[in-house]
Amino acid sequence: MPNVSSQVTAAHLEFIHPVSAALAADPVSVDRQDAARSALAHYREAGWTTLCEVVEARLAGRAFDADALDEEDGMILAAIERAAAEPEWLDRVVAEAEAEAAEQVAALILAATWGERDALAALNEMREAAQAAGVEGSTAHAFIAMVEGERRRTALAERHPNAQAGLVEATLAALTRRELDAG
Repeated sequence: MPNVSSQVTAAHLEFIHPVSAALAADPVSVDRQDAARSALAHYREAGWTTLCEVVEARLAGRAFDADALDEEDGMILAAIERAAAEPEWLDRVVAEAEAEAAEQVAALILAATWGERDALAALNEMREAAQAAGVEGSTAHAFIAMVEGERRRTALAERHPNAQAGLVEATLAALTRRELDAG
């Protein structure tokens, strides 16, 4: 199995979590199987055909060819396997990915706050993508609020209910450290 990237794992958490939970269930839980089937249907619809075929075979206990997967698909399968064996690992790797992303986003927010147009444009693109997907009060919306000066975690959580709480909190902490270092 390939090494598992924390960023790939975090990006595909909505797929990895239900599938790994279904694999870990003993005895097999109907609710967990349904959640895994739903995640598989969503990913298949999004074009992840080969990955879905391999994961369906794995869930059914059939032989599968992991070599048929590209690098990212292989990392996703490896993350599923590891999370099924060690459910607490998934929480750790997602927290690690959030911390890495938070540092990068905090730098972007600080640059936008200082008037760097490219940084503000990048954050606006994130917000527009969320809006185009029909998500209001997203993580990207919370990031824009930080550019505008909001630093209260509770206010961000209240105004942006669809934001990833862990990422927003980690970004606030990173932003605070960067502002103290700059000041």
